Amino acid sequence: MNLMNKSESISIIVPCRNEKNHIEGCLNSILLQDCPAASFEVIAVDGMSHDGTRNILMKVAEGNPNLRVVDNPSRTTPSAMNRGIAAARGQYIAILGAHTQYAPNYLRVCLELLQEHPEAACSGGPIVSKGKGPFGQAVAAAMSHAVGVGNAKHRLPDYEGYAEGACYPMFRREVFETVGLYDENLIRNQDDEFNFRLTRKGGKVFISPRARCTYYVRETPSQLFQQYFQYGLWRVAVLRKHRLPASVRQIIPPAFIGLTVISLIVGLSSPGLWRLTGIALPSVYGMTLAGVGGWVGWRSGWKIGLLFPVAAAIMHMAYAVGFAMGVLKGGNSLGYNRQVTKGECYESRT
Repeated sequence: MNLMNKSESISIIVPCRNEKNHIEGCLNSILLQDCPAASFEVIAVDGMSHDGTRNILMKVAEGNPNLRVVDNPSRTTPSAMNRGIAAARGQYIAILGAHTQYAPNYLRVCLELLQEHPEAACSGGPIVSKGKGPFGQAVAAAMSHAVGVGNAKHRLPDYEGYAEGACYPMFRREVFETVGLYDENLIRNQDDEFNFRLTRKGGKVFISPRARCTYYVRETPSQLFQQYFQYGLWRVAVLRKHRLPASVRQIIPPAFIGLTVISLIVGLSSPGLWRLTGIALPSVYGMTLAGVGGWVGWRSGWKIGLLFPVAAAIMHMAYAVGFAMGVLKGGNSLGYNRQVTKGECYESRT
């Protein structure tokens, strides 16, 4: 049964920067949504792109009067989100990523979920990760498996229920009046921090695989390492702000990797039985990644299976190294190098 009111209005915010390879497909998937809202607007917030993204935005906007392009001179993710929210006129506000394409009914389903769950402040769907080359497909597999991302429910493609947050959320507009806007001091993990504030005020997030979207992952080891390094680095700033983690899952990778490295060093530098004891944890970790890689390879091809342990290890190590760097820097987000890297403005949660 369709529970939507056709008089409802929706604002879709798409933060972006240097996304020439993805932005047109993303916008087309949004503009072609099967959504019976009376008012439907798309706000592309451009972080002063210099790779041709801006030309694509203007070209798409020429044929779609409900698409507006807003400048984001600061070029940061939370600033883009806040500028989009300030410009939005809808009763519901969806914040969607430029690296993603959405099923034709994505917005309609998000609205239905909010109608079906009046206790929820936000809705969305678990992310479906996709890669183009063999390494990208291995990354996608790692981002969709518990060995890669733990109990991150929004990363498990078939999960339905309450979650820490939705990767590409639709909010009731009044949420921002109650919780506030995104923290512009946080270059990454700003959505985690926002969801933490939302939860502390009693807000709930409901996600369902009925709302389908496809996220295109990083295709090279260096890009993947940089992405997860930044997640770990900025996690410390969020921890220092609130004095506690949003979930235990967020501190397990640095703790586990740190313990694994220490065990390996102690094991290699110790004689006899102590050596075996020291290398036990790293060995179990490596065998676990290899075992899951074998299962992935059986389902998706041997190249992807062989690359799965590499992708998962990069994600874990990069997050841990970034977290350690954040601790060494004191966890003060204002003290970090705020260089904006090439790539999408809106980063998905880990």
